[in-house]
Amino acid sequence: MAGFVLPDILSKAKKDHRSRVVIGNIIVSGAMKGCSLLCSLIMVPLTINYLNPENYGIWMAMTSILYWFIFMDIGLGNGMRNYLAIYFAKDDYPKARDCFATSLFLLTVLALLIGVIVIPLTYFLDLNYLFPAHQASRTLLQSTLAIAVVFSLIQFVLKSVGLVYVAMQKYAIYDLMLFLSNILSVIIIYILTKTTESSLTAVVTTITAVPVFVFAGSALMLFHKHRELRPTRNSLDLSIGKEIISKGLGFFIIQITSCLFIFGSANLLISHYCGPEQVTVYNVAYKLFNVLIIGYTILISPMWNAYTDAAVKGDWMWIRKCFGKSLFLWGLSVAGGLILLALCGWFYSIWVGDGVTIPFEVSASILLYVSLFNLNNCTTYLINGLNKIRIQIITSFGATIVYLIAIYVIKGNYGIIGISLSMVAAYLLMSMVHLYQCHLFIRQKAMGIWNK
Repeated sequence: MAGFVLPDILSKAKKDHRSRVVIGNIIVSGAMKGCSLLCSLIMVPLTINYLNPENYGIWMAMTSILYWFIFMDIGLGNGMRNYLAIYFAKDDYPKARDCFATSLFLLTVLALLIGVIVIPLTYFLDLNYLFPAHQASRTLLQSTLAIAVVFSLIQFVLKSVGLVYVAMQKYAIYDLMLFLSNILSVIIIYILTKTTESSLTAVVTTITAVPVFVFAGSALMLFHKHRELRPTRNSLDLSIGKEIISKGLGFFIIQITSCLFIFGSANLLISHYCGPEQVTVYNVAYKLFNVLIIGYTILISPMWNAYTDAAVKGDWMWIRKCFGKSLFLWGLSVAGGLILLALCGWFYSIWVGDGVTIPFEVSASILLYVSLFNLNNCTTYLINGLNKIRIQIITSFGATIVYLIAIYVIKGNYGIIGISLSMVAAYLLMSMVHLYQCHLFIRQKAMGIWNK
């Protein structure tokens, strides 16, 4: 059936500008994400062999802390993205410029505040308790984490440049930025493996600093090509800032619950309950099945702001058809996941050799989680694109409570499998409720809280 879907979309795209944009983004993003995936796959054995499994596990646990910074923007990034998409759909570039400039200012202030609080904490906390390790000293952990925090906060601000391209429905350019970050990181770390002794600090600095330079270069290119978006002295508009913050806070609540507490805490929980070596086991398995998330995201990422554009212009038929195709493609991703599960032992042996052993049950539990994560993304891309996120806020709270209760009950007794199945329970709850809301949207029957 898949063979009938793409030709159908392509034929209609010839007559539909929005579909042409979506298809173009899918093709180019697919190439960029494919290359980024290859870089990610190469990076795993490269860094494990360079650092050793324990230090690699420490780095993966640190990424859980750095992952929090993505969500400390109090939703400003997604709020800006949605309003920019609306202004671009209306060809209101002065408003778009003010929206971007105001968001950039607010993000900079927020990053400075976070840095003032977080960086000193890295020297007061007992990081050897947070990252149980035998080979890394407290001083090494403190300095390495501080470096990672500084570069992550700079990236926190500059990444908004990529969201401007996303709002323009030029998602492929954003993926190009990520690919350049990945390939440059792989090249530098490969050079490190040939020229230096094992260094956790060198790996962390490379992976966190490289994207900063890529996004900084992208900002210069954006302002050169789109002069109408260059901030001026009068671009700071607090009324727009208030709207962005108001909408952004909703996204922030969703981010810190469904993403931060559920997905973002996995490495830390596994490190604490099971040890850093098990973090490596989890991440090797997750990175393999993450190809399903990457592949599916390639197909649906351009839809978020395409849904916004269609809704502004009242094209509900287009929204309904594209959402149906998104669900169909999700079914194909599940089928592909089952094939990958059957072959995962073979992949692991080729990829990481005998250095890391991943039980089949761990792979199966991660596949289940990844499948439900994709289903939830399918629904929330439509919900977010329509700016109707009230229900999503409620479900995120509910799912987080379910997750935390499950974690409290199992207390690591079932290892990686127990933590993975706790995430499964949370995402199952969210995806079922969100599917119902999308059903109401595409039939234009959403009322009351379902339409807020």
